[in-house]
Amino acid sequence: MKLQSRHGLFLGVCTAALLLCATLSAQETPKPAPIAPHARLLAARTIYIQHVGGRIPNDVIGDAFHGWGHYTVVAEPEQADLIVSINAPVSDSGVSVSSGNGRHSTPASSQGSAITQIRLAILDAHDRVVLWSGTEQPKSSFKEKQREDNEVEASLRLFRRFRNVVEPEPQPAPAP
Repeated sequence: MKLQSRHGLFLGVCTAALLLCATLSAQETPKPAPIAPHARLLAARTIYIQHVGGRIPNDVIGDAFHGWGHYTVVAEPEQADLIVSINAPVSDSGVSVSSGNGRHSTPASSQGSAITQIRLAILDAHDRVVLWSGTEQPKSSFKEKQREDNEVEASLRLFRRFRNVVEPEPQPAPAP
């Protein structure tokens, strides 16, 4: 008889514990819904700029973010809401043009180092989720000055594409 009462008491305690657990789990606060990438971009106030590769895209895009004023640029990624990642790998094409009579040649020009693609990625600084990304390919050129101008133009196009996501340009009113 003592064994039956202990067994009944044990089942009663287990049942009560299960009911308590079920009640507590039902009362847990629901997890917040994930925030859309666009909403994260709009809610952010600070950015950290990291860059790899060519100097021109890094300078142009970095200066554009500083001048825009929508975000405050911070010195450490831990202080930022967003991380702006600028990637502009420099490749040495090795292409050269020479002139001469076949036995002796003199280099006339060299394409040298070129940036073939500029990538801009905007990441959430806390969980490193990519919220926006885009790429631009600068036009190639044998002349260094023209190549640099093409890199500036491609960098600005890429920055403008991102800026239009955060602050769309007003559409012109249709003509009457």
